[in-house]
Amino acid sequence: MGDPFKKVQRGDSLRIQAETFNTFIDAAQDFRQRTQNRGSKNQPEIQQPGIILVKNESGTDLNRFEVLGIERPLFLPAENMFSFQNQLAVIGSKPDESNHLGRFVVLQEPLRAGMIGRGLISGVTTVQLNVVDEEHEWADVEHDETDSLKTDTAGSAFILWKESGSGSGYGGYGYGYGYYGSLRWALVRIGNLSDGDQWGTV
Repeated sequence: MGDPFKKVQRGDSLRIQAETFNTFIDAAQDFRQRTQNRGSKNQPEIQQPGIILVKNESGTDLNRFEVLGIERPLFLPAENMFSFQNQLAVIGSKPDESNHLGRFVVLQEPLRAGMIGRGLISGVTTVQLNVVDEEHEWADVEHDETDSLKTDTAGSAFILWKESGSGSGYGGYGYGYGYYGSLRWALVRIGNLSDGDQWGTV
């Protein structure tokens, strides 16, 4: 049997043996696999600043961009000092305006009850807003609501942009302690301290 890898000359008829063709295929597949693996290794996962891990203790499954109030670190120093110092994670619950103003995360992925996922604690994110007043430039947590932040004259989230009109939510109406506007998609920057505002941020 002749050399399966013998080169041909200009003008020669091209006859590719099965062994030669299969070797080329194997080499191409090997090259593609190695370059894909090398590419993934050379491109480290980008960890967005302001992202932390949060455990969903709201009691319900939540969608991406919903809101959880921060209760406490997931790992307490008295229980596990190593994890407390080396794994930044918190427990999140349904927002409470008495405890969670300026202390919340916006989920960056869907999160089942009792599970741990990524939440944004500082930086720019998509979120829904309960627009109480068109003139409001700030937003913060709303009592017992995970699906949105509520606009206000002060808060720890600065509204960069929001949908106009009634958006995709519901019309305004009043009840109990406050007034509900309409849920709209928006971009906000979390981690601000509005002028004259004394609400702390985590």
